[in-house]
Amino acid sequence: MPVFLEFRQRAAAYVLRRLPGRAEVEVLVMLHRDQPDAGVQVPGGGAHGHGHETIGEAAMREAREETGVEGLVFGEALGSKLMRVSDFAEEYQVTTYCWLRTEDPRDAWNHTVTSGDGDNGLRMHCEFRPAREAGIDWEMDGFLPHAVSRFASGTLPTAD
Repeated sequence: MPVFLEFRQRAAAYVLRRLPGRAEVEVLVMLHRDQPDAGVQVPGGGAHGHGHETIGEAAMREAREETGVEGLVFGEALGSKLMRVSDFAEEYQVTTYCWLRTEDPRDAWNHTVTSGDGDNGLRMHCEFRPAREAGIDWEMDGFLPHAVSRFASGTLPTAD
């Protein structure tokens, strides 16, 4: 009989855009202004537990909370990574990577996280970078080439 493991579910978001007049697909990255050792990251965090939100909803919420990016449209979930962690009650963590699109015209801005969890008050520097040279750390870029390919294919979801 299979044994199901308890785990913390996370969502991570590749927020992509291609603005008129720019040839390359850009990805939104964030840097912790008060924790420079945190490196270059993409938005992401824990999904609200026990089915209260889908992975897509969690990815969109985390992107909005952590960066203040506007006009998000969900693309699709790309894949998941399993990691053993010791920082949480659950021994395992699964991060599902999604791509989202936006037409937010800002190239760079500072943002203070507003959320109901431990991230509240974190100060971020957010910027769009060409996806092929985004410099994302912590192996968070594993699904980025696939996300860019899917985004660039032109079969994009439309906003309601």
